[in-house]
Amino acid sequence: MVHLLEMAVTFIERLETHLETIRNIPHLDANLKKMSKALAKMNILVTETEELAENIIKWREQQKEVSSCIPQILAEENDLHKHGIITPSLPFTSKVHV
Repeated sequence: MVHLLEMAVTFIERLETHLETIRNIPHLDANLKKMSKALAKMNILVTETEELAENIIKWREQQKEVSSCIPQILAEENDLHKHGIITPSLPFTSKVHV
């Protein structure tokens, strides 16, 4: 008798599990659609992030090039000042009349 009771409890537990699975099937389609949309959005964000990373790398390389030219430009400007070819520019001042 105890064995039959255990079998009945196990059967009921399994039946409840199967019924819960069947109840969730209609939601499965909606959940799959949501997951598909989320995956598509994630792919777009990954692509945009990759493009941003490439742009940052290009910008850094450009900044390195500009930075490496600055000492040469300053030296050339200093030489031009020494030879009197150009005169030092005056600092920009703004006069505002109120």
